[in-house]
Amino acid sequence: MSLDRQKKALREFKQIIEDLVHLFRTSTKVQLSYMCWVNRDRQQFVWGTNSTGLPNVMFQDRVAFENHFLDEFKDAEEVIQLVVGEDIPKAKLMHYFDFVQAKHILIIPFINKGETVALTVLESEEEIDQEVIQDRVMAYNNALVNVLDTYLEVVDLHENQQEWEDYEESINKLDYRQHRVEILVNMLEEMQKSLPNGGAVLLAPGMESWNVILRSQNSKKAPALGLQLEEKSVAYEALEKGEPIFTMHFNNNPRRITSNEKRTEGATYAVPIMIHDRRQAVVICYDNDPLTFKESTKHKLSNLARIAALSIQSSVKKSGMVQELLTQNFGAFMPELWEAALNSELAKLKKGTGTSTWLGLITPDDVSALRTKFRLEDLQNIQTDFVTVLNPSRYGIPGFIGYNSDYVYAFLIQSDDEEAVSFWMEKLKSKLESGLNLSIGGSMRAKFQVGFTKITEESPNAYQVKERAKKALSKVINDDEAELAEV
Repeated sequence: MSLDRQKKALREFKQIIEDLVHLFRTSTKVQLSYMCWVNRDRQQFVWGTNSTGLPNVMFQDRVAFENHFLDEFKDAEEVIQLVVGEDIPKAKLMHYFDFVQAKHILIIPFINKGETVALTVLESEEEIDQEVIQDRVMAYNNALVNVLDTYLEVVDLHENQQEWEDYEESINKLDYRQHRVEILVNMLEEMQKSLPNGGAVLLAPGMESWNVILRSQNSKKAPALGLQLEEKSVAYEALEKGEPIFTMHFNNNPRRITSNEKRTEGATYAVPIMIHDRRQAVVICYDNDPLTFKESTKHKLSNLARIAALSIQSSVKKSGMVQELLTQNFGAFMPELWEAALNSELAKLKKGTGTSTWLGLITPDDVSALRTKFRLEDLQNIQTDFVTVLNPSRYGIPGFIGYNSDYVYAFLIQSDDEEAVSFWMEKLKSKLESGLNLSIGGSMRAKFQVGFTKITEESPNAYQVKERAKKALSKVINDDEAELAEV
């Protein structure tokens, strides 16, 4: 149903109401009839239409409840008859100017789903015999019910049709020609549209663990970036079974991702991303209102995940699936991914819904000595060991490691603790005091230099944030005694 047809339906509905009110007046032989809707949300009477031959009547489009004589009758459930001057003062009939002609008033409530939604008023100089016009009142009310039900059904049909038209547009945004990260970002944003009181987040493997790596921009109370997946969670169950899992939460159980979540409410729908029959990610769709997850909504969410997976699969050879889909080298997440995560968090901050987030760069303190001492193959394994030991979530701090350049890794950390980065470095130093155990055998002394910056709503874009982190790292590298610097 097009927008023009929807407008046409509304226009015709108003015209029918206008005709009914006019016919009601002529059949009852009164001087004035009018109908107004009772808008309880805005505490107003909204004028529908009126019919009269009187020259001294004028109505406002909207009148606050307290400013109109109908205020005390807005909850009426039966027909009410009033005598002007006895039951109601003439001064309250503000729709008359010069003089008040009415002497008798009949108020007829229109009740829909147990609530008075409109009032029809007849006004006359002569007494209105309610018994004589009873059949006309019933016919009028029945006609209103039928017309309103028909109109609402047309509107519902339009909304349902519009819902699937919007869904079709969502699917079209998952283009196989896009980069795999862009496809996943678009998937989360389109899923978010079906989750008004929640959000969508993506978990993927890297750094020898599964972590939250992306959050939709409009997600509410989203799990922190870098939060590490645990067993006995909804996300873990979906990955284990390889199929979508829906669950409602009671008393914080079950957990969506980890026991470190602050609070788990409402319901969750976890959908694994399967590419070449391999579990490459899992998307967590959640909402505080379990009723959000209608069967049609779950169908749309799982289908968006399936189409995103197929779009990525079309450009990824099965033989090239030895490594994880979203990591670059050594288990660190690819630059396209952590930059997309950074852009999303910047957008959230500018909307006033962000979380304290830091971007930094970290590198071993003596790369040249490292290259001299080990073979190329061993160096690649050592970098994998670096990324694994650097993983902030290993130390209870939400965050993840990304690839920036050879021996330089980016990190995103998200926490309510302003000292989260320093705390992570202290934990790391403590871990490496006795040396780093290498996967190739033996151990080595490992020391890292770090430059970082906190993202704010004033940050123009991800590039500027990265440049600030580079300046901070250069400051540390040029200072022989410094290990950590913030810009």
